[in-house]
Amino acid sequence: MDQEEPRIIVKVKNQAGSSMLFRISPATQLRKLMLSYCDWNELVVDDVRFSCNGRNLHRDDTPKRVRMEEGDVIDAVPIMDQEEPKKIRVFVRGLDGKTFAFRIDQATPLVKLMQSYCDPLGMVVDNVRFIYKGRQFCGDATPQQMDMKDDDVIHAVERMRGS
Repeated sequence: MDQEEPRIIVKVKNQAGSSMLFRISPATQLRKLMLSYCDWNELVVDDVRFSCNGRNLHRDDTPKRVRMEEGDVIDAVPIMDQEEPKKIRVFVRGLDGKTFAFRIDQATPLVKLMQSYCDPLGMVVDNVRFIYKGRQFCGDATPQQMDMKDDDVIHAVERMRGS
């Protein structure tokens, strides 16, 4: 009969010096610890780099595989990649009340979002007005230029043509 290895206690520490203790089995993937730490601290696990004793840790690593011992410290450092544009989630709401969510880079022209909304609905972009905060905008504007934030709503209305 295999005997389970005793659990070890490790400390996860952030840059501010705050820390959390975790009791973990040497055979358990570190994914569980990483997700728990990020959930507790309201972080996205992909936005945090975990390392121990100068070695980057991966989700499928185990304490045994990376030779962790009782009392080891895992550093949790946010990944700051300034070169990658920030993506935001915005909603486009039509007159029918249906709302569609889109993720878009802050620097991407809004014409891409406009086309992504219109194409599946069989609509032509030129026949739809897109309104944000009471102002119609054109496709070459970007979310950054329009000061759009996560979860903002854009209204899509059919353009009326006079006779």
